[in-house]
Amino acid sequence: MTRKFVQGFTLIEVMIVVVIIGALAAIAIPNYSQYVTRANRSDAQDKLSEVAFEQERFANRNRRYTLDMTELGYAADPVRSSQGLYNIDAAVCAGAGVTVQTCVVMTATPRAGGRQEGTGDLSLDTRGTRTGKW
Repeated sequence: MTRKFVQGFTLIEVMIVVVIIGALAAIAIPNYSQYVTRANRSDAQDKLSEVAFEQERFANRNRRYTLDMTELGYAADPVRSSQGLYNIDAAVCAGAGVTVQTCVVMTATPRAGGRQEGTGDLSLDTRGTRTGKW
């Protein structure tokens, strides 16, 4: 009596593995994309906090805030975030009138065509109020 050894996988076994991998990928890829979006948002948060600090330093010396980022020591206006995903700009707070002496809001806007495009703006004003998906 001779024994016959069969080696390899059947088509059914291979198809089951493909279905399992497909199901895992369908769950993992969207979750990973959302994670990357949230992680990249920290780029804007860090730069907004830095600009707010510079605004406070400027206000202590000059008794007013500024809308011109070059007055804060940045090379360009608007300021680009560290990873280049956001542009940071300043405007007078709503309800503060036309003067920059009481409140300025810094807004991080995702750069057009960048990885964060369409994820929404983040804002921080000199009173500490945050808006957007922090």
